[in-house]
Amino acid sequence: MVSNLLGLTLVAMPKPAKEKPQVPSAVPSGASGTLSKSVFALAIEPLTMALTVTGRKAYDVMLWLAQRSTPNADGGYTSPVSTILRSYGSTTKASERVQRYIEQMVQTTVVWRPLAASEQGTMLLDGFENGAAPPITDEARTFALLAEARLFMRGGEAWVTWYYPPSIKEQLINPERWAQIELNSIARLSTYTAVALYEICARYKDSPGGLTSRHDPDFWTRVLREGGGLKPREFRKFKNELLVPAIGEINDKTEIVVELVEHREQTQLVSVQFKVARRPREKPRIPEPADVTQALRAGKLGLREEDLDALVLRYGDLRVNEALDALESYVENPNAARINNRLAYLKAILANKEPQPCAPAANAPDKDKAVVLQDPRKDQEELALAWKASRMRQLRAEFAELSQEEKVRWIDEAAPVILGSVATPGIRRRLADKDWESPLISRVVLDVYGKGRYGSQWLEPSELDLMLFSAAEGRAQ
Repeated sequence: MVSNLLGLTLVAMPKPAKEKPQVPSAVPSGASGTLSKSVFALAIEPLTMALTVTGRKAYDVMLWLAQRSTPNADGGYTSPVSTILRSYGSTTKASERVQRYIEQMVQTTVVWRPLAASEQGTMLLDGFENGAAPPITDEARTFALLAEARLFMRGGEAWVTWYYPPSIKEQLINPERWAQIELNSIARLSTYTAVALYEICARYKDSPGGLTSRHDPDFWTRVLREGGGLKPREFRKFKNELLVPAIGEINDKTEIVVELVEHREQTQLVSVQFKVARRPREKPRIPEPADVTQALRAGKLGLREEDLDALVLRYGDLRVNEALDALESYVENPNAARINNRLAYLKAILANKEPQPCAPAANAPDKDKAVVLQDPRKDQEELALAWKASRMRQLRAEFAELSQEEKVRWIDEAAPVILGSVATPGIRRRLADKDWESPLISRVVLDVYGKGRYGSQWLEPSELDLMLFSAAEGRAQ
């Protein structure tokens, strides 16, 4: 067990095996909300060792959990490791690495650098007399991210108890001035520079001016890099290699839009700041979100979800939505002829053919089949479509046989994808109830399960898959 307080590293003796760490009665089940992060913990420079992007994300989640839970009798906070991992977009497969991230937090001493002139010299530490030294005008306080951390097993699951340095604990848990950090946003960012810049800029997303404070280029290279004694980097190179890609990722994946503003005197770059604005609400945060409402529309029209999935795989969400609009319009027309086979009608719309309201007679020639026989490529497409539908049915049956614990794990992993697209009260209720069979969430849950179990190409058949499937279909017929 390693302890670190205000730059002083201590090695503590392990406790006797019979002594068990205290566990609070209630721990939040997951962090999917907004962290009120103290402005004093935004612009930081790690000194003693580099802080990884995963370590910074985990630290944010641990702050979120601590702000919403009751501390132990000795002032620590306790949570399952799996809760911390899931909350910043990781999976329980990374649990064996969490000790390394927590050790980073304990061993990393950081310098807080004020973002604004009004914050200089305002972070007061308990036990220090301000009158004994001149006021700080640039560098602020140096402290460890965590004072102590204890990892242990409880009920077959890894847990962690952590402690903040007493001198800054109140500022971290109950900050007087804070920035609103969306945990879903930092989970989508892939680099340390992107996470650090997002946290700083998020403070200004509701500011009337929409501009961060101006600082010299060296300031930004210090607070936007992992630190730990990294070799100083020329701002021009840092900008091209790390800063510009980070801005692009923030603009693509979070709720804010960031723009670099450089101030020059003649040709000399003297200061840098960032322009910040909230992303317009009408623009989606996640590109191509899963349309989980299609299943409801199809169900109202008497169509099966498996048939809808097959059509979406072939034609795409947009065309299927347009076809559903046309089918709904026809069904709601009181003067229109009755449709005996709505699936065939929908397929005809998608194939740009003249829909037939009534089902064809049993002895009528099958024109679609004739076309298939004449076009081998379409025959292959139909075979792949049938294979995918069969594969989806197999995966659904396989998922149904999982234990409840396994189902919950995959549902929790799919939750950020679902909520990133549709976050209605009904969706949240079904996720809370773990109702994976609901048409609103089943397609996304099964897709996440399929990718996690069989890889990203789990629904893409190989030539051998199609050959075996075709042979099996022939035997069945």
